[in-house]
Amino acid sequence: MSDASLTDAEARERHLIAEIDSISNQLCQAVDGQFEFHVHTDSDEIALQKMAQLNNFVLDSVRRTIRDLKASRDELESRVQERTQRLNLVLTATNDGVWEWDIDSGQLTLSQRWSSMLGLPHDEGRRGLDDWLALIHEDDRADVQRSLYQHLDGLTASVTVEYRIRDARGAWRMVLCRGLCQRNERGVAIRMAGTQTDTTEQRLGDPMTLLPNGAYLELLLQECLVRSPRPPLALVKFQLLNVASLFDGIAVDDAVGALRRLVQRMRQQLPPRVALIALPEHTFAMVFETDEVARLDEALEPLEALLSQPVEIDGQQVWLSHVSGVAVLDPAEPVSVDEWRHQSRLALANARLSDVGSRRYYSESLRQWERQNSRAEQLIRGALATNGVRCFVQPIVDSSTGEVRGFEALMRLYDPTEGIVAPASFIEVAERSGLIAPLWEMLMEQALPLLRDDIVRERFGGDFLLSVNLSTRQLMDPRLLDDMIAASRRHGVPHTRLQIEVTETSVLSDPIKAFHSLDRIREAGISVALDDFGSGYSSLAQLTSMPMDTVKIDRELVMNVTSLPRKRHVLSAVVALCQRLDYGIVVEGVEERETLEILHDWGATDIQGYIYSRPLPLDRLVQDFRPPKPYLAGLSSVSLARGTSLRVP
Repeated sequence: MSDASLTDAEARERHLIAEIDSISNQLCQAVDGQFEFHVHTDSDEIALQKMAQLNNFVLDSVRRTIRDLKASRDELESRVQERTQRLNLVLTATNDGVWEWDIDSGQLTLSQRWSSMLGLPHDEGRRGLDDWLALIHEDDRADVQRSLYQHLDGLTASVTVEYRIRDARGAWRMVLCRGLCQRNERGVAIRMAGTQTDTTEQRLGDPMTLLPNGAYLELLLQECLVRSPRPPLALVKFQLLNVASLFDGIAVDDAVGALRRLVQRMRQQLPPRVALIALPEHTFAMVFETDEVARLDEALEPLEALLSQPVEIDGQQVWLSHVSGVAVLDPAEPVSVDEWRHQSRLALANARLSDVGSRRYYSESLRQWERQNSRAEQLIRGALATNGVRCFVQPIVDSSTGEVRGFEALMRLYDPTEGIVAPASFIEVAERSGLIAPLWEMLMEQALPLLRDDIVRERFGGDFLLSVNLSTRQLMDPRLLDDMIAASRRHGVPHTRLQIEVTETSVLSDPIKAFHSLDRIREAGISVALDDFGSGYSSLAQLTSMPMDTVKIDRELVMNVTSLPRKRHVLSAVVALCQRLDYGIVVEGVEERETLEILHDWGATDIQGYIYSRPLPLDRLVQDFRPPKPYLAGLSSVSLARGTSLRVP
């Protein structure tokens, strides 16, 4: 090989190396992540041109790949951003806060919303799980921990627990916590995350009145009792008695609106820091930091003044009726929330038995009253279960002829321990509890056969009336007349030989309904008597308007009438008035001959009293009572009551 040839080869080799080095230098841009270039060469060598072209093909492919990846990334980021916005929108709309618990570190991350719903400053750093648990009510804390760890251990599909948590103002809020675990490929929990929803309005608010509810009262009472030192406290319960009847017939929306306006006006009459809390049956509660009656009177006076004025409901001016019960705590005496609430319930229950507007304070005597009521209810239920209802009868005698005008059926209960129990021990409880109806049915089953008993008819005739007492609840029952007629037919006796006795109190509880019921009863041929006239509040106006046939003058007007001239004048006026109004008159409680003489002189001859007979058991009636002789001046009272046993209660 010639020297010239070697020189050309070397020159060519050097040129190739230089071009390759140039291409390499160009490709170094790709190492730095730069792909927007083209590889070029000035060489005529086919191999170098192919190499440059091949690199350009690869660069084009890389650029396309990068563009596709960037487009995918942009699309993914857009979708993530969109979903994040949607999630934020949902969380904002649902009032939810977000929490995340890192299992390994034990640290919590809380969202801005989580902190703001409790009014707490937002700390973007992490905090421990115990910091969260410390805010939770101590009665709920164990449930929250149990729910978290049960899900962490795989026992539950998720976390769902509701609890009370303290906010920045020191008040309690109700929240619902939900959460899920994230686990690795081996099923080991890595983190737990979820939401916290404020449910205070749903759980602690009354949807009807928009006031705090009974659950809120429970929290408030707990807070009051744990304060140290504990201030004097009074729990007041206030009940509106006639709201339901006032709203009867009014559209639901109108009734709810009227009730909300009313309670808002009530709230405005209280001190700003005293909450008005809504309880069932149109009852409201308030807690005052005082044990002084005078201060309570002063605080409640504006509220009672509001309710003493008519309020507008459905465009009409109506009057509200209310009662209240108060349980005052001694700061030195320990008491539970349940006991405190029970005391207030007792006071309110006792107030309901008194006049409208009454306020009753709890005392130990109310506890005794409760025990007696409980004992009476058990006595009634025992009598109903064992057929322990007993029918006693007391005759109503025409003193001028000795004729038996009727018998009043009187209820007694038999107790295995106490024997025969008088109605004063159980009638009030029976009426209040609704047990009077089954008691009355048992009484009627025993009393009605008296009207068809052959021996009784032979002894006392077949025209006397059977008189039975009705409670307020029975008088208002639209089925009463049908039940009385059905019972009479079942026993084969005419219902026209029945007479019902009602008190003025029962009639005045709802005069419109009562008058309608009494009109129907009289139209069916059953007589109506006004019982216990003169025993308490008596309205002479009722004598002119009430649908009735007979007035039964109570023994309270009759007692001591022979020794008290003023009482005699009152009794004389009542008898004369009833006679002028053409009512029948039965005088109860007559025990002395001198009283009988006075009444006979006034023309009041239908007598019901011990002078003729005490109440007798049905099976002793024929044996122990015989119709007395007609009244004659100078006849001894022993002769009048001939054959009557005074030993039976």
